[in-house]
Amino acid sequence: MCLTSTEEGDDCVLNGQGLPVHEAVCGPGLWCMKESDSDFAACVPLISDCTNEQREYDQALKNGTLGFTQVRPLCDEKGDYLPAHCIGGSICYCVNPQGERIFGEQVYSASSLQETMTCECSLAAWKAEQFAAEMKMYSQPIHCLEDGSYDPLQCSTDRCRCLQARSNVPDADHGILEINIMEDNPACFDPNIHQKGKYKRECEEKAFKIMQDKEQLLSEGILPMGLRIPDCQYDGRYNRVMVTDTEKICIDPDGNSLGYTVLRNDTLSDGMDCNCARTRFLMERQGLTELPTCCANGNFRRKQCRRGLCYCVDCNGNQEGKETDSAQCDDSCTICSKSKQKLKNEQSSIYKWETQSKEIFPYF
Repeated sequence: MCLTSTEEGDDCVLNGQGLPVHEAVCGPGLWCMKESDSDFAACVPLISDCTNEQREYDQALKNGTLGFTQVRPLCDEKGDYLPAHCIGGSICYCVNPQGERIFGEQVYSASSLQETMTCECSLAAWKAEQFAAEMKMYSQPIHCLEDGSYDPLQCSTDRCRCLQARSNVPDADHGILEINIMEDNPACFDPNIHQKGKYKRECEEKAFKIMQDKEQLLSEGILPMGLRIPDCQYDGRYNRVMVTDTEKICIDPDGNSLGYTVLRNDTLSDGMDCNCARTRFLMERQGLTELPTCCANGNFRRKQCRRGLCYCVDCNGNQEGKETDSAQCDDSCTICSKSKQKLKNEQSSIYKWETQSKEIFPYF
């Protein structure tokens, strides 16, 4: 049967045994709630972190206090965050349903990007990682593209398959391929993304090699020391912070230094996320010249200025409040300390090595 959508303030029916059959449901952005002193339920605005942010945005727009780089967040029918969050004149990045940043980003090019950037692969990999950690299993990494969408070529062990464009659906025309067919460039092979004859990226290969060395030493009764597994992204390339024995370094996806290096015993190494350094890298690669100001550790400097006006930002570069000619914000290096910006969620790593007893393939 088809149900109609009711509007704010209309009567609605709560779920429960013996209650009438639904003939209508509360429309988008609404939910059915019963007041404590009433016998009836009504459709009221949905309340969540995302919808609260929308209301704050709308109020700021109405009051004339909206920042010029702020973009209205998008929420789904449950009040959760939709997967893309954008910063005007900067980048869009992927978030999980709670609004926490995960892998996947691209330069902001149009307002429609927030709706078209699906982050499907990033979300699938993130969910698989959460499940694997909960079940104490090993999560076999899938390859995503830089914007969080699916890499059209997916491989595991000795077999590969092509996916339909920007989806996790296998391409029926090509099926499962032997891995050596990569040398013959299958239909989904893209020379701008893939290396001929190789599926794993450099970071992945190093991570697996070090893990194998550790297992070998452990099997011989030797406790491995000094073998540091590199932090890899969901695309198999390097995450933004490289940690050595003495330093932390901001790097690009290929492992090249971005010019921000801090000694590990320096206080600036605490909370070092390199979000600003990587944002500058992406924007410069696109030929943009209005770039954010970074601290020596590659984090966003709290105070940002553009075209003679200044404003405060959080650790991801999101503007807070309206820009002025003399913004009053501490001139510190931002640290992701807010509940929905926990540092451990800022950069998702595809490698969780607790137990390699099972593999998860969310794209098969």
